[in-house]
Amino acid sequence: EERVARQKKEFRQLIDNIVGCSEPDFLPRIVTQNIDLVLSLRGFEGGSMLKEIIDETKEGGDEERVSAVEEAAEYVLSFVEEFVEQAVSIDKNNKLLLGKIVKKLTSGRDDQGGRPGMEEEAKLDELFENEKDNFTPGFLRHLEGECNRIATAPKMSPESSKMLQTLRIIQARVVEELGEELGEGAVVLGQLLGYDDRNERLAVLDAGLTVRGIAFAKELA
Repeated sequence: EERVARQKKEFRQLIDNIVGCSEPDFLPRIVTQNIDLVLSLRGFEGGSMLKEIIDETKEGGDEERVSAVEEAAEYVLSFVEEFVEQAVSIDKNNKLLLGKIVKKLTSGRDDQGGRPGMEEEAKLDELFENEKDNFTPGFLRHLEGECNRIATAPKMSPESSKMLQTLRIIQARVVEELGEELGEGAVVLGQLLGYDDRNERLAVLDAGLTVRGIAFAKELA
């Protein structure tokens, strides 16, 4: 009950901020700053809260205020719908891109499952070069999420272990490809990916940042 009351208060504040915004260009920023709250509108509870806020506003008798609140609520709902559609589209594209790379990498291996031959390696390099613009932070998060999903599975089969190894190779190659333009920070991140244990990776990162300082930390960010 306390959580619901707090959430309703946050919804009301969000609506008030939208209504009070005099610059339409700032509206997306206001909503994205409350993205977790806004995404909860996909559930029945969130929609009910918006309706309650509108009904309470109507009780005040200020028609202009009611209209403004209704428009704000409509804007939030439209934002949620578009955000979800975009997220689904991005997720689909990330899956397709990862699938294309996995297929190219695994199909080029020799019969013993080793590294690709020279011709296949060249084709793989070409693929990474051509897809460089699609190696977004979202794609890297998707790739890391797939690695974590496999690594934290209750049971690791030989097939899943091999897939995890493949994904780690792709992860390192993507960061390496980006590192050519992003500089030393990206190279260091690529080296960190060599540590499979998350705690060990964080310990190395922490030690490195202690030595290199704030400026290098900002470059990594």
